[in-house]
Amino acid sequence: MSVGFPRPTDDSTLLVKEHAVSLVFLLQIKNSIMLGAQYSLIAIGFTLFFGALNVVVFCQGAFYILATFIGAGLLSLLIGAGHLGPIVFGCVAFAIFFLSMCLTGLVGVLVERTTIKPFRNAPLVMPILSTIGVGIVIEQLLKLFYPQGSNPQVFPEIFPLTGVMLGDLFISVSELVILAITIVTLVAIWFFIKKTKIGSHVVAISQDFEAAALMGINVDRAIMVTFFIGACLAAIAGFMNGIYYTVFRYDMGAMAGIKGFSASVVGGLGSVYGAVLGGFLMAFTETFAAAYIPGGSAIRDVFSFGILLLFLILRPSGIIGEKALDKV
Repeated sequence: MSVGFPRPTDDSTLLVKEHAVSLVFLLQIKNSIMLGAQYSLIAIGFTLFFGALNVVVFCQGAFYILATFIGAGLLSLLIGAGHLGPIVFGCVAFAIFFLSMCLTGLVGVLVERTTIKPFRNAPLVMPILSTIGVGIVIEQLLKLFYPQGSNPQVFPEIFPLTGVMLGDLFISVSELVILAITIVTLVAIWFFIKKTKIGSHVVAISQDFEAAALMGINVDRAIMVTFFIGACLAAIAGFMNGIYYTVFRYDMGAMAGIKGFSASVVGGLGSVYGAVLGGFLMAFTETFAAAYIPGGSAIRDVFSFGILLLFLILRPSGIIGEKALDKV
């Protein structure tokens, strides 16, 4: 008669499991960075608008999805035009993205001129309501007049399905492009705020609107530039969404706008650096909750907005809070 003992665990099995766990963890970090890049750019737009006019512009999400539709439509026309060499195709695709971004920026300026400027001396709720209305109008126009606009849309494939291996983690060309665009955009925003004359004007307006006007600053021009840049940032985030997730809908802008606004509040409304931190914090919370909490994928938004509630209760000023030097 033999006595049974538990079989020792195979070392190779343990190594495989540990490897799988670490790889899943790295994948979640990558996904969080991709999502955080979008939230951060949208949040910076909210911060710029709030800094310039002390107003929350709730149509920022509409700018985000508008640029995605414009870029996808023009890219589809380019692909349908016939075969082009990779260099020519890349240059034309870049021009399409730039054109779509500029068109979205001009829409942002138009919105400021028509639905925000008339309410500068009105109660703060008026521009909030008007921008909510603008966001709804843009979404419904996309739904009604874009070909099959009520259906999910597919963003055209413009990057090769290749990439690089970072250890065991695969990073595609599109993800590398998104990461590069994020870094370049954040550096450009820093340069705009810290090193340009118009950026200093925006900072001055954010500190004291009336004093800036008395000092001879062209307030209207500075606000127009602010809204152009803020809408362009939303457009870049929309391109990232299309490139990374490949599928988008006309009604995605509302949730993206709410997430971006929440990120700016978590980071400290009025701080560009806080907007970046808040965007990545919400993205990491949302992604890791979906990955590691049972059933978390279906309620991932609960966890990201839970972070917002915690900050509103425990630290209403956000991660960085209101700092006069950082407010823009």
